[in-house]
Amino acid sequence: MTIKAVDFRTCECGAKRAFEDERIAEKALGRAQAKRHRAGDRRGSRRGLYCENRYYECEFGMYHLTSQSRSEYHGAAA
Repeated sequence: MTIKAVDFRTCECGAKRAFEDERIAEKALGRAQAKRHRAGDRRGSRRGLYCENRYYECEFGMYHLTSQSRSEYHGAAA
């Protein structure tokens, strides 16, 4: 079994992983979720496990993964 990594860059907005387009970000999100679920299954519980659940576009046109829901993000900004 081979694992292909998803290409990313460091974004200009900070020290975050940045993906060039939505398709790549969605692929990275799926891989990150699968990795977290496998780690939780090994531990026997997924409680307290940080898990990315969506991606968003930053002001520099790159995409980032986040664990915040849309409502949490918009509630914090208001």
